[in-house]
Amino acid sequence: MRHSRTLHVLAADRTAAVSLPMRFVVASIIMMVVMALLATATSGFLAHMRISDLGSEISELDATASILYLGGPGSNVTMEVNVPAGYRVVMGSMPGCESSWPLDAKNYFLEHDGKFIVRESKAAYSNDLMDGVIVLPPGEHFLFMETIVNPADGMLFVRISE
Repeated sequence: MRHSRTLHVLAADRTAAVSLPMRFVVASIIMMVVMALLATATSGFLAHMRISDLGSEISELDATASILYLGGPGSNVTMEVNVPAGYRVVMGSMPGCESSWPLDAKNYFLEHDGKFIVRESKAAYSNDLMDGVIVLPPGEHFLFMETIVNPADGMLFVRISE
């Protein structure tokens, strides 16, 4: 008897049904916030993966150049490097100091959205004219690297040309 009275009271109480639309609104807002957070995290992850891939590709180029550099003048090799859109690689300089070459010739950096990743190298880098840094804009590059002594100062460089 008591059981049927409880069911009757529950069926008559409509407060849960009245607040149902509000629950849907709150659930929808929470889902939108979660989706926005997920999209932001995915975007950051993909950007990190692109810079990581580029960093490892340029590190491989640097390791090869360092071996050439340690081998002395006359060594050469050809490599392929792909720089993604929105990125830039500068070999032979620190950020903002491109004009002070050859002082920072044993450095290179990756640039994306005004952020820099700077690395030090065992090799000193030069462009094909032996007068400055090598800049790799976005795109695919086939690089010819050779070690050569700069006649002006007698310093050994890895000259990079496309």
